[in-house]
Amino acid sequence: MPNDTAGLNAYRAAQNQAQALTADPHRLIQLLFANLMMSLQKAKGFLERKQMSEKGKSITHAIEILLALDEAIDEEKGGELAGNLRALYNYCIRQLIAANQECSMEKLEEVQRLMLDIKVAWDSIEGKTGDSDAAASQ
Repeated sequence: MPNDTAGLNAYRAAQNQAQALTADPHRLIQLLFANLMMSLQKAKGFLERKQMSEKGKSITHAIEILLALDEAIDEEKGGELAGNLRALYNYCIRQLIAANQECSMEKLEEVQRLMLDIKVAWDSIEGKTGDSDAAASQ
């Protein structure tokens, strides 16, 4: 069955890549948040099952996504909110590093809660402003 899983993962990766290539800036951030939430959920599952190598990979992926979100921030257009987001992303990265080292479900759940709030807020602005302006201030 490992071949079935590998094939499914390859299909999902190709599907995600196709979505990213055709997505507008607002949608790209939505995709990043969706993948972040999935990585955090996977990390929690791997931690529960004591699959430490896979837990570490999922946490590393979550950190990479947070770094991409941080890179997307435009402080000129985002002002104080952009600075606050940058600080929050950096805090979450530190918490994920600690969660990985300490095998802390609590820290994983904290990051998941914090990022879910931001994801919901980001999803709610779709259509309320120009997509390019929304993504630029992200």
